[in-house]
Amino acid sequence: MKSRLIISLVLLLVFKNINAQSAPIVVASIKPIHSIVSSLMEGIESPELLLKSNNSAHTFHIKPSQIRVIENADLVISIGDEFEIGLRKALKNLNDSTRFEIVKLNNLKILKYRADKIYETTDQEKQIDESETNDMHLWLDIDNMKKISSHIHSKLIDIDPRNKQKYNKNLDLLTIRLDSLQAELEKQMLPFAAKTYGTYSDTIQYFENSYNLGRPVIVTPYHGARLSINRTLASKNTMNDLKVSCLIYGNEVRKSQISVLSEGLNLKTAELDILGQEFNPGPDLYFKLMKKIANQVASCLE
Repeated sequence: MKSRLIISLVLLLVFKNINAQSAPIVVASIKPIHSIVSSLMEGIESPELLLKSNNSAHTFHIKPSQIRVIENADLVISIGDEFEIGLRKALKNLNDSTRFEIVKLNNLKILKYRADKIYETTDQEKQIDESETNDMHLWLDIDNMKKISSHIHSKLIDIDPRNKQKYNKNLDLLTIRLDSLQAELEKQMLPFAAKTYGTYSDTIQYFENSYNLGRPVIVTPYHGARLSINRTLASKNTMNDLKVSCLIYGNEVRKSQISVLSEGLNLKTAELDILGQEFNPGPDLYFKLMKKIANQVASCLE
């Protein structure tokens, strides 16, 4: 009797160990993408998040412990080498089956940076310079996130076919949530279509494009650029001429810089956190992030 009990316990531990080992190790670079992966893997396993601090996604330094996680991962998901520069070395030796570089996914909407020009009319914008750098903040477009979710879902099934039904169910639920979010934000942002705003750097172009906001006055020529005297004066003059009433900036920008830009102008300001650094990681983060951005932009443009 004791022998049977011992054998049963041993078999139970073995099966539990097999199940635990069979769950895939998935790594995502930033919180918005990690949130989507968390939704797809809900009830199966929690993905690893690389950028947990408030450091810039462009310049953060990867830790040895994180390198080990990447090396042992079944799937590593990042935006692209142009975005997570600090990950280039760690990811360069991964094969195509292990690494998913989102920017290389077919049929995504990929926009070009416009930040070298402070302001242009619609006619001038038609002359697109294909040599310009890609804008990598593509998660701010919900349609992009639907396509990204579908592709990650397929890759998860490839590496973990045992949980195919769960992945299918999770994708269906996630798609419903994304559709609902999209409809909600479209309704909320409709009153602000074609309304021009100011932005410290060209970081919410995907959001602007999705909800037909007006072409912004762009203060700095690229993300992280210093605020020059010439750009400051030119931007202030343009915002004054266009009667711009809203200035948007990222949480990396100093308040003193915004004070200089807004001085003498009738401006509301909104500090946006497009990475969702203030939210706890998990399935709900992306939805909280997009709703907060919409609330802040709408309040600023009112």
